[in-house]
Amino acid sequence: MCESSVFIKKGNTESLIMENVAAILPQKGGRFLLRGLLGESMEVKGQIDEINLMAHKIIIKSPE
Repeated sequence: MCESSVFIKKGNTESLIMENVAAILPQKGGRFLLRGLLGESMEVKGQIDEINLMAHKIIIKSPE
């Protein structure tokens, strides 16, 4: 399995927002649509700060 966990970073704090993410689709306005393994989805605003494929971890930096 190649799913990853997505975290939102605000300042120096990272918070888990979604596990088992299978796809990340860029949207308009600096947003990303996260799609989970079981069909769940979530939209988040920010920019990609880090992608660590070995750790299955993606960090999105919040604009706030």
